[in-house]
Amino acid sequence: MKLGAYADYDSRKVALAESALFTIWPNLEPWHDDLVLVGGLVPRYICGDTSTPRQLPRPVTLDADIGIALGASAGGMSSMQFALLEKGFHKATSPEGLIRYEKEVGDYSVPVDFLTDAPPHTQGSATVDDIVASVLPGINRALKTARTVKVSGADLAGTRQTATLRVCEVGSFLALKLRAFFHREQPKDAFDILYTLLHYDRGPAAAVAAFADEARAENTACPDALLCLQRHFDSEASLGPSKAAQFFPGPATPGEPADLRFQRLQIQQEMVNAARLLKAGLSSTGGHR
Repeated sequence: MKLGAYADYDSRKVALAESALFTIWPNLEPWHDDLVLVGGLVPRYICGDTSTPRQLPRPVTLDADIGIALGASAGGMSSMQFALLEKGFHKATSPEGLIRYEKEVGDYSVPVDFLTDAPPHTQGSATVDDIVASVLPGINRALKTARTVKVSGADLAGTRQTATLRVCEVGSFLALKLRAFFHREQPKDAFDILYTLLHYDRGPAAAVAAFADEARAENTACPDALLCLQRHFDSEASLGPSKAAQFFPGPATPGEPADLRFQRLQIQQEMVNAARLLKAGLSSTGGHR
């Protein structure tokens, strides 16, 4: 579920998304080579040190999204659904009607979504091993280009864990996020694109080059991602920049302070500049066809 503005996110629930990942990842060890973290948690692991203040707040999410190879299997030795059940995650239905896995923590359901690439299909679901995964173009490239990251955090029981994760790299992440914005026009997706480009730990130029690599590699998320860039990021008044500023600092309100209006305009301008960098990178490498 995506909320309309940064201020709408409850910090306790945001923390539970990462804790859910630390809870299930050890149990999924037989499938690690066929899994990759995608979605809103990704910037946490590819955008460097967040201990110093930044202009933009750290991205937030309420769920953990995991991409899975369509042919993933532990060779009949293990059941992925049983591995999830062992940690208290049961099959449920998302507000959008998709199958996901959830665990009750107090009065809140912590969701984990599984996603898979199943060309030529661009929607629907597929059974992988013994779980149901939603079809999402671009997952295969996320799997192929994933980086390995060693991270620490608390699981849902409060126990400190250290895990070696496979995390979606920036080129695939930007392709997925642009495609997502093209289809659902959510403010959070636009904000995540801007934050990741500005704060990617290897620098904006490397992020731009990685996105161009995805276009050349015919990432199945890229046709819609490129259309999104063309249609929604041309000017400060375009949908992408407007939605990014709607997410943070938030929707415009009557009589708001001038500095808040200025901050919103600044976000819109930076979003346009970020999109121009992506377009220029595609043109200079021949990735935009």
